[in-house]
Amino acid sequence: MSIHAQDDMPDLTESVPLIDVGDQTITNILLIGAATEYSESNPGLTDTLMVLSVNQETRHIAIVSIPRDLYVYVPEHGMMKINQAHFIAERAEAGTGVDTLKATVRHNLGIEIDFYARVNFDSFPDLVDSVGGIDITVDCTIEDWRLKEPDLDKTVEDNWEMFTLWAGLHHMDGDTALWYVRSRRTSNDIDRNRRQQDVLRALWRRISSDGLLENFPQLWEQFNDIVDTDMTLSDAVQFLPTAVELDAANVDYYRFKINTHVTQGYTPDDAQRFILIPIPEAVAEMMQQVVAPTTRSRVASSVPTVAIYNGSNVPGLDYVAAHRIEREGFRPIITGEPASPRNFNLIVDHTGLARNNPIDRLQSVLRTTDEGVQTDPDPERTYDYELYIGANYQFFACTEPVEQPSRNEDGTASTE
Repeated sequence: MSIHAQDDMPDLTESVPLIDVGDQTITNILLIGAATEYSESNPGLTDTLMVLSVNQETRHIAIVSIPRDLYVYVPEHGMMKINQAHFIAERAEAGTGVDTLKATVRHNLGIEIDFYARVNFDSFPDLVDSVGGIDITVDCTIEDWRLKEPDLDKTVEDNWEMFTLWAGLHHMDGDTALWYVRSRRTSNDIDRNRRQQDVLRALWRRISSDGLLENFPQLWEQFNDIVDTDMTLSDAVQFLPTAVELDAANVDYYRFKINTHVTQGYTPDDAQRFILIPIPEAVAEMMQQVVAPTTRSRVASSVPTVAIYNGSNVPGLDYVAAHRIEREGFRPIITGEPASPRNFNLIVDHTGLARNNPIDRLQSVLRTTDEGVQTDPDPERTYDYELYIGANYQFFACTEPVEQPSRNEDGTASTE
């Protein structure tokens, strides 16, 4: 539940210390999604903000999503939501928006931004379609209004319909992917940050699995037709070794959490706009992990493997589980082998580890009780763990609380 801005709101006008990266070579790229096509009269709000942090020594990547309602100090412009920084600066002086946004991230989060990449929501579908669409696992059913056809007039009420995307594996074209990352009707901005990260990850899987990196200059040319960036081809080429060898399980994802990194409140003015107020110490700790975590030991250690069998009779539920545990640093293997029908998840632990066993993390992510774990140590194992998906997992797969619609017998969404 939201609260009004407190009298003890932290002083955000003082610049936070720059995150200490030690002797590591870190490159930070600000990924910007703007709500409108840029024009001098309407620069657009930056409703999607992510920092992609690349450690070129360990070849490890971290991604943090910055919520659009984060209350920040914008240098030379004052206090506001971070999604307004680019807009306000551009309206004051055209061409200053990106630099102001970089300065805002530096001032409030202690991260030095090296490059940016900006895509407008109007051109985002073209980016997705340029790679042939993406495969997304939806862990929570999403329901929201959507244009019946993407080219229809948005101001005509009859051109809209309620659209439901059920949990499971979906191939999305650009328009569906845009709808998916923008929807908030049955969820919230924090969950939307997570879905935006999932779409970014799906784009990467598509690019890497289709061998598009083999002709990188052509890919870069297509990219530049759609995305505004201050990176040159030679700048981008330096990341190729990391991109080619990147293991998706070695990408860390971070999001601001309510009552951990931010509190909910309202601006201390007559407008009383909803904001997320940073908790400075917690934000600084998370940012340290983003740009300079203990990646040397993380990358050097082996990534636990999990073989997945779908015993749920729900198509695609094994992929939902796979992509969920991948976010937590496990390497999933979809076996495609038949499994006996079951109601609850079963995890078989072959590691034999008594200490530093990540089984607790695996249980937590999959909502599996101790009764759903079997221990079968095997020094000659092919996989560290085996996971048998049960039918009830579809009701517990949600990463964030989402108001999910019920399904009628004919497969349509219930309106009750």
